[in-house]
This record gives sequence, structure tokens and C-alpha cells, in this order.
Amino acid sequence: MYRAVLRLCRKQLLEKSIQGWHKECRVLGLSVDSNLKRCTSSTATATATAPSPSPSMSSYESLVERRLFLKAAYARSADAKVAAVTTVDGGRNVEIKWDDGSVSRYHSMWLRQSCHCPSCRLSTNQPIVNFKDVDVDATVSDARLDGDKVLKVIWSDDKNHTGLFPVPFLKHYSYSDKSLAEIKHQRKMVFNSEARIPEVAYSDVMGSDTGLFQWLDKLDKYGIVLMKGVPTQSMTIRKVVEKIAPIQSTVYGELFEVKDTPQPINFAYSTVRLELHMDQPMYESPPGLQFLHCLRFDKEVKGGGNFFVDVFHVAHILREQYPKEFQDLVRIPVNWETVHYDRDVPVHMSYQRPHITLNSDGEIVGVSWHPGLVGPLLTKEEDVEPYYRAYKVMATMVNTFPLQYRLRMQEGDMISFNNRRVLHGRESFNPTEGIRHYQGCNLQIDEFKSQVQVFSNKIGDGKLATRAGNLDLQ
Repeated sequence: MYRAVLRLCRKQLLEKSIQGWHKECRVLGLSVDSNLKRCTSSTATATATAPSPSPSMSSYESLVERRLFLKAAYARSADAKVAAVTTVDGGRNVEIKWDDGSVSRYHSMWLRQSCHCPSCRLSTNQPIVNFKDVDVDATVSDARLDGDKVLKVIWSDDKNHTGLFPVPFLKHYSYSDKSLAEIKHQRKMVFNSEARIPEVAYSDVMGSDTGLFQWLDKLDKYGIVLMKGVPTQSMTIRKVVEKIAPIQSTVYGELFEVKDTPQPINFAYSTVRLELHMDQPMYESPPGLQFLHCLRFDKEVKGGGNFFVDVFHVAHILREQYPKEFQDLVRIPVNWETVHYDRDVPVHMSYQRPHITLNSDGEIVGVSWHPGLVGPLLTKEEDVEPYYRAYKVMATMVNTFPLQYRLRMQEGDMISFNNRRVLHGRESFNPTEGIRHYQGCNLQIDEFKSQVQVFSNKIGDGKLATRAGNLDLQ
């Protein structure tokens, strides 16, 4: 019975998908070839000339109709204008000269995989090209503009297939040396020149998208922001954080209470000093953003203040001053571990990665640091001593870094910081002097980056999100 229902559901789903595909073909003025299982032009000929646009709808209108002319998504390239289009290298590449004087080249296979025609891309903006069926030696036999907003392409292996490309899409994804340099420039981290934490007001963030974007933008740029005036009711943090995205759950749950607790499952829930660290590097994807909301902090309590350091800033200086130790921390992997069986849900997590991760251009894209979660080193014998010498150097730099943010939270404060970039620590305190109670939670780093980019495109200037320390190789 179950299998029969499943087959029926699959059949209905397939029929709906085919109906939607046929509709997209009709929108573009194409017919469906059931043998080829693809859309074909009803007016196409076997010449290298691109087929005439549908009399009822232009290529641009069809892309708009199919929700693939994404002006907001490609905001920084929305006004791009093409000055000239040429096929070069025997059709291996299409060269576009832009009206700003720059030049981009697109390989025939890059274009094939990026095609926006109904056979190649759905209205969800997902490509459905199966490269198993693609002739990788095919060249471009014709490329020309259709109006000023769409490029049309025909490949040598299939004259009936007309590739469509929004001009802003091509400019946005240009991989010329100049374009790649500009992408790196926009994603480059900016390091604060003074130890002052940027601030926003709760009322501004909750009151408008502009206020929310100001918070996201500062977090994106500096990695740390203090929000003032947050109501001190429990669970307020959830309402604030979910303005960005759903809360990220970990082995400590979604929300966690940072206060002195008998028999704590984490030393954060005690009164001891916490050295500078990032949370939970034993995860493949550690918490992205962390939020700590001060519900109560009695004035009588001495100590308990927080301190923060931008570990990417430290790593850049380490590279300049101690190049050998820097390279040892790049190449020697570390075991990050949480092993704790004496709790309701036992945990035995281990993940190996080096302290510092580089991309193919040698740029720093990830830094991991938590002295309390460094497990026993499992590496080649000849690397043990070099590791600990390098670890000593970095530990000294982290703990003596002059641009250290210091903060004694007040009731109604909420600190937000990029856990992948900004280390946090805490002074010890005496619980007999009063109560110190924070409520905390985390946010997945990729969802944060997504919202930064969305708001930058819709409200800001379309600048690319800053590198966030999440091992993204861009």
C-alpha cells in the first residue's frame, strides 16, 4: 500500500514538473521535442544565426516572466552595459567589452553550464544542465545581443539550442583578472584601528529594515556590535536574533543560560576566568554569530567583565612577524575535542583542522582558537615540537594584543559577535557578591552572510559581504 501511494505521489509530482517545464518553453516561444526531451525553437534553422525572438515576447521579457532577470541579486552590476560582443579563439571564448572599458571573456563550457534557457535553468534559478550529455569540445558559433539586456548564444553541437544570459548576470560573475581582484577587495576584512565596540540601538534594529541593515553591516564589517536598550525579559534574545535567521542549535541547545550553575556541563556556566576562545571548534561548522543578552548583572559583583580580540587581525600580524610559526600553524592539524559523558546527553566530538586555513591564493580564510578544546596532538612525530613552539607564539600574541575590546555589560545590553572571527573571554567573579546572568544563542554563519548580502543588495550599495572566517575560499 505504501509503495503504491509513493508511486502515485511521484507520478503526480513528475506530471506537475513536466507541465511547468512546458509552460516555460511556451513563454519563450519554443516547442517541446519529446524525443530530445528538451525545448527547441519552432523557427530555428541549421544556420549559425540566432533564432528570431518570439513575436509575442522578447528574450528579456521571457527572463523577467520566469523570474530569472534578478536585478536585486546582481545589484552591483544592474546598470552594466555591453559595448561589443565577439567570439574569439575559434569559438572557445566569447569576449565582451563593457562600456566602462573593461573586458571579460567567457569560455564556451562556462556559458553552457550557466545557460538561462528553459531547458537549462528553472524559474527557481537552479541550473539543470547534466554535463554527462554535454560535448565539452563544442564551441560558440554565434553570440550576439538581443536588445541591451540579454546575450544570445548558439553552440556548434546544437543549432536548435539558443542560450540566454542576462547582461547583469554576466557582469556579476565576470572572472577576468580585474573582476576577481575587485571581488577580493570587497570581501577583504577591515580591521578596527581602535579598541571601541560599534553600537546600535534595539529600537532602531527592531523598528525598520534600515535599522536592521545598520546592525548587519557593522557586524559584517567589524565582527562585533553592542546593542543597547534591549528589554531584560527572558527570551527577548530569540525575538531579536530571529530578525536575521533561525537560531543555530548545538550540544548546548538553542538558548543557553550563562550563570553560575552547580556541577556545570561547561566552564562558561561557572565563575572561573575564561581565556580568549571561539566556541565549539569541534564542529565541522562551528557556531557562526554569538549573542549574549545581559538580563542581570548586580553592581556589587566584582569582575565578570568580557574581553574580545579579532583573531584574524592577530593572524595577519603573526604572518608578518613570525612567518615560520605561521606556516606551521597552517600545515599541522589540531584535534578539537569535546568529550563529556557525565551529562544528560553524552558528547564525544572530535574534528581535525589546523589553527589557520588559507585559500588557493594564500589568503587567510579561517582561524580556529580555543585553548580549552585543544585535544591531544595526533600528527607526525617531527611536527610535535614545531607545533608547540608556534602555538606558544600565537598564544602570546592573542593574549597581549593591544587592540582588545573590554566591556562590563549592563542590564539591557546585548553583545553580538562573529564567533569565527572574534575571540571572547571573561574575568572571574565572586558569586556571593550578587548575580550575573546572561542569556545566549548562536546563528549559522552562512545564513548571516546571506542576509548581509540580501540587505546590501536591497538597501545598501550592493557591496559583497565581507569574508566571514567560515573557510569560504573566495
